[in-house]
Amino acid sequence: MPLGETDADVLAYELSQTDFDAVERDGYRAAWNDEGTEVHVTELATGEVAEYNAEDLVRATSDQEVENARNTPEPL
Repeated sequence: MPLGETDADVLAYELSQTDFDAVERDGYRAAWNDEGTEVHVTELATGEVAEYNAEDLVRATSDQEVENARNTPEPL
């Protein structure tokens, strides 16, 4: 079961659990940064980006931990 309370949080978490470089769903695109240290989720309609700490996402075991991995203050 995916973790996260917002669509962006869920997509970021799901990417961190796969071997894919990027995933796109429901108007969002999640991708690893070049260094592999962050996951960037872009809302395609607005171009807004939320950044997540990749290490924290990989270790997350709850919705709150996924939210805490977000480096941007407001969810998309």
